[in-house]
Amino acid sequence: MWEANRMFREMLFRGFVPDVVTYNCLIDGCCKTNRIGRALELFEDMEKRGCVPNQVTYNSFIRYFSVTNEIERAIEMMRTMKKMGHGVPGSSTYTPLIHALVETRRAAEARDLVVEMVEAGLVPREYTYKLVLDALSSEGIVGTLDEKLHRRMREGIEQRYTRVMKTKPVMARKEVVRKSDFHKISVNQNSAMEEI
Repeated sequence: MWEANRMFREMLFRGFVPDVVTYNCLIDGCCKTNRIGRALELFEDMEKRGCVPNQVTYNSFIRYFSVTNEIERAIEMMRTMKKMGHGVPGSSTYTPLIHALVETRRAAEARDLVVEMVEAGLVPREYTYKLVLDALSSEGIVGTLDEKLHRRMREGIEQRYTRVMKTKPVMARKEVVRKSDFHKISVNQNSAMEEI
């Protein structure tokens, strides 16, 4: 990270004008190495130079603040991004926030963000969906998500899975293993292990 900052300063000294990609790389690197002060300096510098931050810029801060349990600052960043017209929150914006809220036992707020996410036309990942349901269940408020919303999320998760499987098919062996064959293989391996 030190080397990247040195090169950035050298770029400025030589008269190069950094763009949003340059700033995003530096800000993300600073956030990932817990140098939030430097990341915020770069964010200010970016705005002073008229370089407009985008969703990637804000997501770096949102992930950092979510991981460090500064959830209010993370939510504030998301709201600022929307208000300033610098980007539209996506799944990668909502997910760290939702996970942080669940980790800090704020299931109702996590539910509200999931609802906001779905109403914006996004679908949470299956893991996030189950995480929120488990949190709501443990707090005894699982019934606060209506069935229509559950259905929309489940259908969205299934559609995503189908889409992903079309573009990234599972690497299969040369021979196809059927479920019945898999059971036989498992039984044979277990009996072979018992012989050893």
